[in-house]
Amino acid sequence: MDANSNSKIQKKTFIERWLSDLNVEQIGWDTEFYKLNPRKIYITNLLLSFFPMALTGKNGYHIWAGYLRELIGCTVSRVALWKRMGKALSDCLQAILQQTIKLKVHVQSLPGKNNQALFSPFGETYLQDSTIISLPDELSLVYKGSVSKGKQKSSMRVQAIYGLSSGSFREFTLSSFTDNDQGASGNIIKLLKRGDLVIRDLGYFVLNVFKRVALAGAFFLSHYRYNTNIYDAQTGNQIPLGEVLKGSQVDMKVLLGAKEKLPCRLVAVKLPDHVAAEKRRKAKKDRDKRLNHNKEYMDSLDWAIFITNIESEVWSPKEVLKAYRVRWHIEIIFKGWKSHLNMVGLVPEAPKANRNGEKYLWRYKCRVDSAILMMLIFITIFQVSIYTSLGFKIWQKHGKLVSNLKLYAYIAHQKKKILECIDLEDLEADIAYYATYDKRRKRLNHMEILLQISDYQHEYA
Repeated sequence: MDANSNSKIQKKTFIERWLSDLNVEQIGWDTEFYKLNPRKIYITNLLLSFFPMALTGKNGYHIWAGYLRELIGCTVSRVALWKRMGKALSDCLQAILQQTIKLKVHVQSLPGKNNQALFSPFGETYLQDSTIISLPDELSLVYKGSVSKGKQKSSMRVQAIYGLSSGSFREFTLSSFTDNDQGASGNIIKLLKRGDLVIRDLGYFVLNVFKRVALAGAFFLSHYRYNTNIYDAQTGNQIPLGEVLKGSQVDMKVLLGAKEKLPCRLVAVKLPDHVAAEKRRKAKKDRDKRLNHNKEYMDSLDWAIFITNIESEVWSPKEVLKAYRVRWHIEIIFKGWKSHLNMVGLVPEAPKANRNGEKYLWRYKCRVDSAILMMLIFITIFQVSIYTSLGFKIWQKHGKLVSNLKLYAYIAHQKKKILECIDLEDLEADIAYYATYDKRRKRLNHMEILLQISDYQHEYA
């Protein structure tokens, strides 16, 4: 039986077509979410009814059941939905998400390469970062958070890897807040192909992982972590950081780490006075006494210091600084999730006092996971189909750049229109008007900066 055979909508919406292409119903059987032929609750309809419920800002099984009833034309109880939110569903959704991140933008909608652009020498450019979602304290056994005022909190860390060239997410993982970014640093290795580039912040600074990136024939760009030993690449002698930072910029081959001896370039560019002063002001206010805020450290705040295995013939020091700025792209995406897509509000209410034992908590974990995974599935579909693919068409036709933040705001406010949309081109005029950057005279917006230094520079400049 077709999952949407009893739906009121005769023509498939673009989201239904995506889900059909993903073959989510077959995944339901493969992961044993289905053990018998379902009568009402198909995985397709669960997803289609979840998204409008999530965007209302209210999270409840009775609200979800109402949207599902409207979709399929018959009543479904909130208890029936509650029973479906177990491990079988979270396993099924994890498999669907893995299939979703394989989605590709149609080649014809992508611009041509510019051989002069910063990223043209590389294959895919990967950005990796994480965002935190607060959970009820009762879930600290399975999602451990920080300790505040002597009380153990609960938080989930969503790790995301984004492909800048493909315009889509390539991996998501859900873990505890205490599973820090360093522990996830090696996750990128399995995705890498020769010639790829990885740009990440200091949280992922692990010298052995940088070695593995280089061994895979790929490239890395990262900030330098203070107190990492620096050695002369020729003599092997240790060099104090204060002796390295001379003049207005530095570009030298070094070995990093007392044991690892990672061969790389150390690139440093002196910051404007007002930027350096702000960094020093924040350092002086830092309450963490474990940090070493000695004179050498304070002097190093005058600099932007990077490490990379990209040769100087490919990137100059100023180009290294410019390229690192694209890391903010994934931060802006996270901000859009939390500001407009109700990511934090998706978490079900805390379990009752008589149902917070280990047995119940693991079931509650499955419900939390399922809610987050469903939203990540839709985010990935929208990122590929609207932001990346339709966004390029809007630039070509209207000369406007789609803003991630404005797009997520538009999706949140026009959820009915989007969910009922048959052809994405019907949304083109609206998105071009409501979800694009305003033109600035004095400074570039985020996408103009990104296009200026990416493979899209020639066609979109």
